[in-house]
Amino acid sequence: MRLPCLFLFLIYFKHGTYVSCRFYPSSQLMNSEIHMEHDAYRESLFTNRFIKHQILKSKIGHIQSQACFKVRQLGSSVQQREIYQLTIGTGKIQVMLWSQMHGDEPTGTLAFFDLFNFFAADDQHNAFRKRILDNCTLHFIPMLNPDGAEVHQRRNAQGIDINRDFLKQQSTEARLLAGLQQNIQPEFGFNMHDQDTLWSVSGSKKPATISLLAPPADDEASITPGRLKAMLLTAGIYQVFKKQIPGCIGRWSEEYEARAFGDNFQRLGTSTVLIEAGGYPGDFEKQYARKLTFDILLYALNQISTQQYAKQQLSQYHQIPFNHKELFHLLIKNCQINNDDSNFTADIGLNYTEIIDLEHHKHKKIYTVADFGDLSTWNAYDVFDADGWAMATSLSIGEKPTLKIVDTQGNILVMDQGVMV
Repeated sequence: MRLPCLFLFLIYFKHGTYVSCRFYPSSQLMNSEIHMEHDAYRESLFTNRFIKHQILKSKIGHIQSQACFKVRQLGSSVQQREIYQLTIGTGKIQVMLWSQMHGDEPTGTLAFFDLFNFFAADDQHNAFRKRILDNCTLHFIPMLNPDGAEVHQRRNAQGIDINRDFLKQQSTEARLLAGLQQNIQPEFGFNMHDQDTLWSVSGSKKPATISLLAPPADDEASITPGRLKAMLLTAGIYQVFKKQIPGCIGRWSEEYEARAFGDNFQRLGTSTVLIEAGGYPGDFEKQYARKLTFDILLYALNQISTQQYAKQQLSQYHQIPFNHKELFHLLIKNCQINNDDSNFTADIGLNYTEIIDLEHHKHKKIYTVADFGDLSTWNAYDVFDADGWAMATSLSIGEKPTLKIVDTQGNILVMDQGVMV
């Protein structure tokens, strides 16, 4: 069904820029003990979301020369790209952390390399890092799926979703991950992912910038001894970081997935925490999510090394609101629709898909109409208030719109076939 003809007018700021929602004031981490200056440890080789294996490999070669790390090739991907294990620490608590089992989910990998710089440093935080490394041995697998990362796709070179391959282990990468867990028998595990930026937090209508979960170990979501520790650790993360990004931390679905690694590691006794990096206004390259992930992992590792997580209350875990979807990328509000049949006010919600040109390091957003009508219960990264101005163009659900948006000052914003021009 076609929507009525529309003509767009939007309210702009006096400098000619459109109204864009900025939900969250910048704030420092509340607990000074775990507030590290992330920029001091940020790995400068990685400046965006697109990590090539060759650059990762060169950085690991440099790390290998540092005495504090043990580096070994865990194995190779389907297309024979090296998969590495980096180990640091001498403590009895074994912790296993893996990232980018989905090739297009790189935030955990970025944070890992920042952590490598942190643990290799010699500075005012020596006592903090020594406490972690004296009590824990950390085993990292950065970029489990290098073939998928090379083309920025979820699945591996066989077309297999590695995180749905625990039972049959038909992929090389799944066998490597499962084998390392069996060899190490880690007490804790961290499963790093990125989630769709359209996930929001129930009740806040803000992006789920970070989502957490202590995955269930069975269909009944039983609280096994291992899962209980993961739940208490997750509760502690939430209690601290909800102060830094209020309304932006959610909980992933607790539905048991028998093929997934996190659920099975939980079943096998590794207290596993899922960390999903999501969206944040202005964070298109996931650099703020990278910083948050770095901070969260340091906090969690400190909690493990001191066993402070055991002081959390289980009820605090259940306070974490679930993920929801009440968010658009773009929301045009209060449009006056005038046609032959009636006059009424409507909102238009638009979402984009990303077209990536890895060869030329370019990407663009293509918007489509996701919904139309009363969208007053929704929010968006960018909100335009048309303030009752009449609109005249033809739109339909799923269409890539061509729009000319003009404010009262005559400033123009153009969308051509879904692309902002």
